Amino acid sequence: MPSKNYSLPTKIEIQKHSITSLSQYWVDKEYLIEELPIKRIMINIESGTPLKLESISLPAWAMHHGIDECILVPSECVPRNYQGDKNNLWKEIDWFLAIFLLIECWHERLWENKFGPIHSYSFRLKGWDERAWERAWVNRIGLFLREWAAFKISESSEHLFGKKDKAEIKMTHDVDAIKKTWAIRFKQAVFILFNAFRALLNGNFLTAARRIKKSLIFLFTNENWMVFNKLLAYEKDVNVKSTFHFYGDLQKKNLKKMLIDPGYRINSNVLKNVISDVLSDNHEIGLHTGFESWNNIKDLKRQKRALEDASGRAIVNVRQHWLRFSWNSTWACQEAVGLKLDSTLMFNDRPGFRNSCSLVWHPWNVNKNQTHKIQAISSILMDSHIYDYLELEDNERENIMSYWIKECRIVSGKAAVLWHPHTLTKDYGWSDSFLKLLGLINRRSE
Repeated sequence: MPSKNYSLPTKIEIQKHSITSLSQYWVDKEYLIEELPIKRIMINIESGTPLKLESISLPAWAMHHGIDECILVPSECVPRNYQGDKNNLWKEIDWFLAIFLLIECWHERLWENKFGPIHSYSFRLKGWDERAWERAWVNRIGLFLREWAAFKISESSEHLFGKKDKAEIKMTHDVDAIKKTWAIRFKQAVFILFNAFRALLNGNFLTAARRIKKSLIFLFTNENWMVFNKLLAYEKDVNVKSTFHFYGDLQKKNLKKMLIDPGYRINSNVLKNVISDVLSDNHEIGLHTGFESWNNIKDLKRQKRALEDASGRAIVNVRQHWLRFSWNSTWACQEAVGLKLDSTLMFNDRPGFRNSCSLVWHPWNVNKNQTHKIQAISSILMDSHIYDYLELEDNERENIMSYWIKECRIVSGKAAVLWHPHTLTKDYGWSDSFLKLLGLINRRSE
Protein backbone atom coordinates (compact mmCIF):
# COMPACT_ATOMS: atom_id res chain seq x y z
CA MET A 1 0.00 0.00 0.00
CA PRO A 2 1.47 3.40 -0.95
CA SER A 3 2.40 5.74 1.86
CA LYS A 4 0.28 8.81 2.37
CA ASN A 5 3.29 10.86 3.47
CA TYR A 6 6.24 10.90 1.10
CA SER A 7 7.30 14.49 1.51
CA LEU A 8 10.80 14.99 2.85
CA PRO A 9 11.24 15.80 6.53
CA THR A 10 12.17 19.34 7.54
CA LYS A 11 15.75 20.61 7.26
CA ILE A 12 16.18 20.28 11.02
CA GLU A 13 14.87 16.71 11.00
CA ILE A 14 17.11 15.76 8.09
CA GLN A 15 20.13 17.25 9.85
CA LYS A 16 19.38 15.52 13.15
CA HIS A 17 18.75 12.16 11.51
CA SER A 18 21.94 12.38 9.44
CA ILE A 19 24.14 13.35 12.39
CA THR A 20 22.61 10.70 14.64
CA SER A 21 22.91 7.94 12.03
CA LEU A 22 26.64 8.65 11.63
CA SER A 23 27.32 9.34 15.31
CA GLN A 24 30.09 6.70 15.44
CA TYR A 25 32.35 9.23 13.73
CA TRP A 26 31.84 12.03 16.31
CA VAL A 27 30.83 10.43 19.60
CA ASP A 28 29.64 13.08 22.09
CA LYS A 29 30.76 15.86 19.73
CA GLU A 30 27.75 16.16 17.45
CA TYR A 31 27.72 19.90 18.07
CA LEU A 32 30.92 20.26 16.02
CA ILE A 33 29.10 18.83 12.99
CA GLU A 34 26.02 20.96 13.66
CA GLU A 35 28.25 24.05 13.55
CA LEU A 36 29.62 23.36 10.08
CA PRO A 37 28.55 26.03 7.53
CA ILE A 38 26.63 23.55 5.38
CA LYS A 39 24.31 25.12 2.83
CA ARG A 40 20.72 23.89 3.20
CA ILE A 41 18.23 23.53 0.38
CA MET A 42 14.67 22.32 0.03
CA ILE A 43 13.72 20.10 -2.88
CA ASN A 44 10.86 18.04 -4.18
CA ILE A 45 11.53 14.68 -5.85
CA GLU A 46 8.74 13.21 -7.93
CA SER A 47 7.85 9.53 -7.57
CA GLY A 48 9.56 7.41 -10.20
CA THR A 49 12.60 9.66 -10.54
CA PRO A 50 15.76 7.54 -10.91
CA LEU A 51 18.72 8.32 -8.68
CA LYS A 52 21.43 10.32 -10.46
CA LEU A 53 24.75 11.22 -8.88
CA GLU A 54 27.21 14.06 -9.39
CA SER A 55 30.92 14.03 -8.57
CA ILE A 56 32.11 16.62 -6.05
CA SER A 57 35.83 17.40 -5.81
CA LEU A 58 37.09 17.44 -2.24
CA PRO A 59 39.49 20.04 -0.82
CA ALA A 60 43.12 18.97 -0.49
CA TRP A 61 42.86 18.26 3.24
CA ALA A 62 40.01 15.74 2.69
CA MET A 63 40.81 14.15 -0.67
CA HIS A 64 41.80 10.86 0.96
CA HIS A 65 38.18 10.25 1.96
CA GLY A 66 37.00 10.25 -1.64
CA ILE A 67 37.46 8.08 -4.70
CA ASP A 68 39.74 9.78 -7.20
CA GLU A 69 39.60 12.73 -4.75
CA CYS A 70 35.80 13.02 -5.16
CA ILE A 71 32.58 12.03 -3.44
CA LEU A 72 29.36 11.28 -5.31
CA VAL A 73 26.12 12.89 -4.12
CA PRO A 74 22.54 12.87 -5.44
CA SER A 75 22.11 15.52 -8.13
CA GLU A 76 19.36 17.22 -6.11
CA CYS A 77 21.97 18.27 -3.51
CA VAL A 78 23.92 20.33 -6.02
CA PRO A 79 22.84 23.94 -6.68
CA ARG A 80 21.42 24.45 -10.16
CA ASN A 81 23.33 26.52 -12.69
CA TYR A 82 26.41 26.78 -10.48
CA GLN A 83 28.89 29.09 -12.23
CA GLY A 84 31.68 29.16 -9.65
CA ASP A 85 34.96 27.31 -9.34
CA LYS A 86 34.32 23.56 -9.45
CA ASN A 87 37.01 23.10 -6.82
CA ASN A 88 34.86 25.10 -4.39
CA LEU A 89 31.57 23.41 -5.22
CA TRP A 90 31.86 21.30 -2.06
CA LYS A 91 31.06 24.45 -0.05
CA GLU A 92 27.65 24.70 -1.77
CA ILE A 93 26.49 21.11 -1.24
CA ASP A 94 23.74 20.23 1.22
CA TRP A 95 25.68 17.38 2.77
CA PHE A 96 22.97 16.52 5.30
CA LEU A 97 20.46 16.11 2.51
CA ALA A 98 22.93 13.95 0.58
CA ILE A 99 23.30 11.65 3.60
CA PHE A 100 19.54 11.43 4.10
CA LEU A 101 18.67 10.72 0.46
CA LEU A 102 21.27 7.97 0.21
CA ILE A 103 21.00 6.24 3.57
CA GLU A 104 17.19 6.18 3.32
CA CYS A 105 17.18 5.25 -0.39
CA TRP A 106 14.70 8.07 -0.90
CA HIS A 107 14.54 7.66 -4.67
CA GLU A 108 13.92 3.93 -4.30
CA ARG A 109 11.17 4.58 -1.74
CA LEU A 110 9.47 6.97 -4.16
CA TRP A 111 9.90 4.42 -6.95
CA GLU A 112 8.11 1.84 -4.78
CA ASN A 113 5.40 4.34 -3.97
CA LYS A 114 4.65 4.66 -7.68
CA PHE A 115 5.38 1.20 -9.10
CA GLY A 116 5.22 -1.12 -6.07
CA PRO A 117 8.04 -2.96 -4.24
CA ILE A 118 11.03 -4.18 -6.23
CA HIS A 119 11.67 -6.39 -3.18
CA SER A 120 15.41 -6.80 -3.75
CA TYR A 121 16.06 -6.95 -7.48
CA SER A 122 18.20 -4.07 -8.69
CA PHE A 123 17.34 -4.67 -12.36
CA ARG A 124 13.82 -3.38 -11.65
CA LEU A 125 15.18 0.10 -10.93
CA LYS A 126 15.27 1.61 -14.39
CA GLY A 127 17.73 4.39 -15.24
CA TRP A 128 19.56 4.18 -11.89
CA ASP A 129 23.08 5.47 -11.34
CA GLU A 130 24.61 2.18 -10.24
CA ARG A 131 27.69 3.92 -8.84
CA ALA A 132 25.56 4.51 -5.74
CA TRP A 133 25.94 0.82 -4.87
CA GLU A 134 29.67 0.55 -5.47
CA ARG A 135 30.93 2.48 -2.44
CA ALA A 136 29.90 3.41 1.09
CA TRP A 137 29.35 7.03 0.05
CA VAL A 138 27.42 7.91 3.21
CA ASN A 139 30.31 6.81 5.41
CA ARG A 140 32.73 8.73 3.23
CA ILE A 141 30.61 11.87 3.63
CA GLY A 142 30.69 11.31 7.38
CA LEU A 143 34.48 11.07 7.35
CA PHE A 144 34.66 14.20 5.22
CA LEU A 145 32.48 16.16 7.68
CA ARG A 146 34.62 14.92 10.55
CA GLU A 147 37.70 16.14 8.69
CA TRP A 148 36.07 19.49 7.94
CA ALA A 149 35.23 20.11 11.59
CA ALA A 150 38.85 19.39 12.56
CA PHE A 151 40.27 21.52 9.75
CA LYS A 152 38.21 24.51 10.91
CA ILE A 153 40.14 24.65 14.17
CA SER A 154 43.50 23.50 12.73
CA GLU A 155 43.28 20.19 14.55
CA SER A 156 43.71 16.59 13.42
CA SER A 157 40.46 14.66 13.16
CA GLU A 158 41.86 11.79 15.21
CA HIS A 159 42.93 14.09 18.03
CA LEU A 160 39.60 15.92 18.01
CA PHE A 161 37.24 12.95 17.69
CA GLY A 162 39.41 10.02 18.69
CA LYS A 163 40.44 7.01 16.65
CA LYS A 164 37.84 5.54 14.35
CA ASP A 165 36.31 2.23 15.39
CA LYS A 166 37.48 -0.88 13.62
CA ALA A 167 35.16 -2.19 10.93
CA GLU A 168 32.67 -4.88 11.92
CA ILE A 169 31.81 -7.48 9.29
CA LYS A 170 29.08 -9.78 10.57
CA MET A 171 28.83 -13.29 9.13
CA THR A 172 25.23 -14.49 8.84
CA HIS A 173 23.61 -17.72 7.68
CA ASP A 174 20.07 -18.15 6.38
CA VAL A 175 19.15 -21.77 7.03
CA ASP A 176 17.11 -22.47 3.91
CA ALA A 177 17.57 -26.24 3.78
CA ILE A 178 18.79 -29.15 5.88
CA LYS A 179 18.13 -31.85 3.29
CA LYS A 180 17.88 -32.13 -0.47
CA THR A 181 14.16 -32.08 -1.19
CA TRP A 182 12.61 -32.44 -4.64
CA ALA A 183 11.48 -28.84 -4.50
CA ILE A 184 15.11 -27.76 -4.03
CA ARG A 185 16.32 -30.13 -6.74
CA PHE A 186 13.85 -28.63 -9.19
CA LYS A 187 14.50 -24.97 -8.29
CA GLN A 188 18.29 -25.15 -8.37
CA ALA A 189 18.43 -27.35 -11.49
CA VAL A 190 16.24 -24.86 -13.33
CA PHE A 191 18.40 -21.97 -12.14
CA ILE A 192 21.57 -23.73 -13.33
CA LEU A 193 19.94 -24.41 -16.69
CA PHE A 194 18.99 -20.75 -16.95
CA ASN A 195 22.63 -19.79 -16.45
CA ALA A 196 23.62 -22.43 -19.00
CA PHE A 197 21.27 -20.84 -21.52
CA ARG A 198 22.73 -17.42 -20.74
CA ALA A 199 26.24 -18.76 -21.32
CA LEU A 200 25.08 -20.30 -24.59
CA LEU A 201 23.73 -16.95 -25.79
CA ASN A 202 27.10 -15.37 -24.97
CA GLY A 203 28.91 -17.99 -27.02
CA ASN A 204 30.43 -19.74 -23.99
CA PHE A 205 29.66 -23.25 -25.21
CA LEU A 206 32.02 -25.08 -22.84
CA THR A 207 30.59 -23.24 -19.82
CA ALA A 208 27.06 -24.00 -21.01
CA ALA A 209 27.86 -27.70 -21.36
CA ARG A 210 29.39 -27.84 -17.87
CA ARG A 211 26.30 -26.20 -16.39
CA ILE A 212 23.90 -28.54 -18.15
CA LYS A 213 25.86 -31.48 -16.75
CA LYS A 214 25.86 -29.88 -13.29
CA SER A 215 22.07 -29.39 -13.37
CA LEU A 216 21.52 -33.08 -14.16
CA ILE A 217 23.89 -34.19 -11.41
CA PHE A 218 22.18 -31.87 -8.94
CA LEU A 219 18.75 -33.15 -9.94
CA PHE A 220 19.40 -36.88 -9.62
CA THR A 221 22.09 -37.42 -6.97
CA ASN A 222 21.75 -37.67 -3.19
CA GLU A 223 23.87 -36.08 -0.46
CA ASN A 224 23.65 -35.44 3.26
CA TRP A 225 23.04 -31.72 3.79
CA MET A 226 23.48 -31.66 7.56
CA VAL A 227 26.71 -29.69 7.45
CA PHE A 228 26.40 -27.70 10.67
CA ASN A 229 29.22 -29.51 12.49
CA LYS A 230 31.57 -28.70 9.64
CA LEU A 231 30.35 -25.09 9.47
CA LEU A 232 30.74 -24.55 13.20
CA ALA A 233 34.22 -26.08 13.12
CA TYR A 234 35.28 -23.77 10.28
CA GLU A 235 34.17 -20.70 12.20
CA LYS A 236 35.65 -21.87 15.48
CA ASP A 237 39.04 -22.23 13.80
CA VAL A 238 39.09 -18.52 12.91
CA ASN A 239 37.08 -17.28 15.91
CA VAL A 240 34.22 -15.87 13.83
CA LYS A 241 30.82 -15.57 15.52
CA SER A 242 27.76 -15.65 13.30
CA THR A 243 24.02 -15.15 13.30
CA PHE A 244 22.00 -18.14 12.10
CA HIS A 245 18.52 -17.26 10.79
CA PHE A 246 16.01 -20.12 11.10
CA TYR A 247 12.63 -20.50 9.41
CA GLY A 248 9.77 -20.70 11.89
CA ASP A 249 6.51 -21.29 10.01
CA LEU A 250 4.74 -24.42 11.29
CA GLN A 251 1.54 -23.99 9.27
CA LYS A 252 0.52 -26.48 6.61
CA LYS A 253 2.05 -25.53 3.25
CA ASN A 254 0.26 -24.96 -0.01
CA LEU A 255 2.06 -25.77 -3.28
CA LYS A 256 3.63 -22.30 -3.53
CA LYS A 257 5.09 -22.48 -0.03
CA MET A 258 6.34 -26.01 -0.68
CA LEU A 259 8.31 -24.73 -3.66
CA ILE A 260 9.56 -21.45 -2.18
CA ASP A 261 9.83 -21.72 1.63
CA PRO A 262 12.25 -23.96 3.56
CA GLY A 263 10.93 -27.49 4.03
CA TYR A 264 11.93 -28.20 7.64
CA ARG A 265 9.98 -27.75 10.88
CA ILE A 266 11.72 -25.74 13.58
CA ASN A 267 10.19 -27.80 16.40
CA SER A 268 11.75 -31.06 15.18
CA ASN A 269 14.36 -32.70 17.40
CA VAL A 270 16.92 -32.40 14.60
CA LEU A 271 16.57 -28.61 14.43
CA LYS A 272 16.44 -28.24 18.21
CA ASN A 273 19.79 -30.04 18.39
CA VAL A 274 21.24 -27.80 15.68
CA ILE A 275 20.09 -24.69 17.54
CA SER A 276 21.59 -26.04 20.76
CA ASP A 277 24.95 -26.57 19.04
CA VAL A 278 24.85 -23.07 17.53
CA LEU A 279 24.12 -21.45 20.88
CA SER A 280 26.72 -23.59 22.66
CA ASP A 281 29.37 -22.10 20.39
CA ASN A 282 28.18 -18.57 21.33
CA HIS A 283 26.65 -17.75 17.98
CA GLU A 284 23.37 -15.86 17.71
CA ILE A 285 20.11 -16.99 16.20
CA GLY A 286 17.50 -15.02 14.35
CA LEU A 287 14.30 -15.41 12.37
CA HIS A 288 14.23 -16.22 8.65
CA THR A 289 10.65 -15.41 7.81
CA GLY A 290 8.48 -17.02 5.12
CA PHE A 291 8.25 -15.71 1.56
CA GLU A 292 4.85 -14.08 2.13
CA SER A 293 5.58 -12.53 5.53
CA TRP A 294 7.24 -9.28 4.42
CA ASN A 295 4.11 -7.21 5.14
CA ASN A 296 2.18 -9.48 7.51
CA ILE A 297 2.37 -8.86 11.25
CA LYS A 298 0.32 -11.96 12.07
CA ASP A 299 2.70 -14.24 10.15
CA LEU A 300 5.77 -12.61 11.68
CA LYS A 301 4.43 -12.93 15.20
CA ARG A 302 3.52 -16.60 14.74
CA GLN A 303 6.87 -17.53 13.21
CA LYS A 304 8.83 -15.59 15.82
CA ARG A 305 6.97 -17.37 18.62
CA ALA A 306 7.66 -20.79 17.07
CA LEU A 307 11.39 -20.09 16.93
CA GLU A 308 11.40 -18.77 20.48
CA ASP A 309 9.60 -21.91 21.69
CA ALA A 310 12.10 -24.15 19.88
CA SER A 311 15.18 -22.27 21.06
CA GLY A 312 14.13 -21.05 24.49
CA ARG A 313 15.50 -17.63 23.55
CA ALA A 314 13.97 -14.24 22.82
CA ILE A 315 14.43 -13.54 19.12
CA VAL A 316 15.51 -10.05 18.04
CA ASN A 317 17.38 -10.65 14.74
CA VAL A 318 15.62 -11.11 11.41
CA ARG A 319 16.17 -11.41 7.67
CA GLN A 320 13.33 -11.85 5.20
CA HIS A 321 13.37 -14.96 2.99
CA TRP A 322 14.45 -14.19 -0.60
CA LEU A 323 15.06 -10.64 0.70
CA ARG A 324 11.37 -9.88 0.23
CA PHE A 325 11.10 -6.29 1.38
CA SER A 326 9.04 -3.11 1.24
CA TRP A 327 10.27 0.25 2.49
CA ASN A 328 6.74 1.14 3.48
CA SER A 329 5.78 -1.92 5.50
CA THR A 330 8.48 -4.50 6.29
CA TRP A 331 10.31 -2.66 9.07
CA ALA A 332 7.02 -1.45 10.55
CA CYS A 333 5.75 -5.04 10.71
CA GLN A 334 8.99 -6.39 12.16
CA GLU A 335 9.04 -3.63 14.74
CA ALA A 336 5.44 -4.36 15.73
CA VAL A 337 6.33 -7.92 16.80
CA GLY A 338 9.37 -6.90 18.84
CA LEU A 339 12.20 -7.60 16.40
CA LYS A 340 15.15 -5.24 16.86
CA LEU A 341 17.73 -5.77 14.08
CA ASP A 342 16.99 -6.49 10.41
CA SER A 343 19.63 -7.46 7.84
CA THR A 344 17.40 -7.77 4.77
CA LEU A 345 18.68 -4.64 3.04
CA MET A 346 20.66 -6.06 0.12
CA PHE A 347 20.07 -6.89 -3.55
CA ASN A 348 19.41 -10.45 -4.66
CA ASP A 349 21.05 -10.02 -8.03
CA ARG A 350 24.27 -8.18 -7.20
CA PRO A 351 26.60 -7.39 -4.29
CA GLY A 352 26.98 -3.84 -3.06
CA PHE A 353 25.79 -1.08 -0.77
CA ARG A 354 22.07 -0.81 -1.53
CA ASN A 355 21.79 2.40 0.50
CA SER A 356 25.35 3.58 -0.18
CA CYS A 357 26.48 2.93 3.38
CA SER A 358 28.03 0.48 5.79
CA LEU A 359 26.15 1.22 9.00
CA VAL A 360 23.75 0.07 11.67
CA TRP A 361 21.10 2.74 12.03
CA HIS A 362 17.46 3.45 12.82
CA PRO A 363 15.71 3.91 9.44
CA TRP A 364 13.23 6.71 8.81
CA ASN A 365 9.52 5.89 9.18
CA VAL A 366 7.68 8.02 6.62
CA ASN A 367 4.26 7.18 8.04
CA LYS A 368 5.14 8.49 11.50
CA ASN A 369 7.71 11.09 10.38
CA GLN A 370 10.27 9.79 12.85
CA THR A 371 12.84 7.02 13.09
CA HIS A 372 11.83 3.39 13.45
CA LYS A 373 12.56 1.68 16.74
CA ILE A 374 14.07 -1.25 14.86
CA GLN A 375 17.64 -0.98 13.61
CA ALA A 376 18.88 -2.13 10.22
CA ILE A 377 22.31 -3.27 9.10
CA SER A 378 23.39 -3.14 5.47
CA SER A 379 24.17 -6.55 3.96
CA ILE A 380 26.65 -6.33 1.10
CA LEU A 381 27.46 -9.80 -0.21
CA MET A 382 26.09 -13.34 -0.37
CA ASP A 383 27.27 -16.60 -1.84
CA SER A 384 24.89 -16.64 -4.81
CA HIS A 385 26.19 -13.26 -5.98
CA ILE A 386 29.59 -14.71 -6.82
CA TYR A 387 28.38 -18.10 -8.04
CA ASP A 388 24.96 -17.66 -9.65
CA TYR A 389 24.75 -14.05 -10.78
CA LEU A 390 28.28 -12.95 -11.67
CA GLU A 391 30.19 -14.75 -14.41
CA LEU A 392 33.37 -15.44 -12.44
CA GLU A 393 36.25 -17.88 -12.55
CA ASP A 394 37.36 -19.45 -9.27
CA ASN A 395 40.36 -17.14 -8.94
CA GLU A 396 38.18 -14.03 -9.36
CA ARG A 397 35.79 -14.66 -6.50
CA GLU A 398 38.23 -13.79 -3.72
CA ASN A 399 38.98 -10.47 -5.42
CA ILE A 400 35.27 -9.63 -5.52
CA MET A 401 34.81 -10.52 -1.84
CA SER A 402 37.93 -8.58 -0.90
CA TYR A 403 36.66 -5.46 -2.71
CA TRP A 404 33.52 -5.18 -0.55
CA ILE A 405 35.26 -6.08 2.71
CA LYS A 406 38.02 -3.58 1.99
CA GLU A 407 35.55 -0.74 1.42
CA CYS A 408 33.94 -1.45 4.80
CA ARG A 409 37.35 -1.44 6.46
CA ILE A 410 38.43 1.82 4.83
CA VAL A 411 35.38 3.65 6.21
CA SER A 412 35.31 1.79 9.57
CA GLY A 413 31.89 0.53 8.63
CA LYS A 414 29.47 -2.11 9.85
CA ALA A 415 27.95 -4.61 7.45
CA ALA A 416 26.69 -8.17 7.15
CA VAL A 417 27.58 -10.91 4.70
CA LEU A 418 25.46 -14.00 4.01
CA TRP A 419 26.47 -17.60 3.36
CA HIS A 420 23.87 -20.40 3.16
CA PRO A 421 24.99 -23.53 5.05
CA HIS A 422 23.78 -26.02 2.42
CA THR A 423 26.22 -24.59 -0.15
CA LEU A 424 29.07 -26.24 1.77
CA THR A 425 27.94 -29.57 0.30
CA LYS A 426 29.54 -31.21 -2.73
CA ASP A 427 26.29 -30.52 -4.60
CA TYR A 428 27.25 -26.84 -4.61
CA GLY A 429 30.98 -26.96 -3.99
CA TRP A 430 31.21 -23.43 -2.60
CA SER A 431 33.28 -24.27 0.51
CA ASP A 432 36.56 -22.82 -0.76
CA SER A 433 35.12 -19.34 -1.20
CA PHE A 434 33.44 -19.55 2.21
CA LEU A 435 36.78 -20.30 3.85
CA LYS A 436 38.39 -17.40 1.99
CA LEU A 437 35.59 -15.10 3.14
CA LEU A 438 36.13 -16.20 6.74
CA GLY A 439 39.80 -15.36 6.30
CA LEU A 440 38.95 -11.88 4.98
CA ILE A 441 36.62 -11.24 7.91
CA ASN A 442 39.15 -12.43 10.43
CA ARG A 443 41.86 -9.97 9.29
CA ARG A 444 40.78 -7.51 11.94
CA SER A 445 44.07 -5.66 12.08
CA GLU A 446 43.84 -4.38 8.48
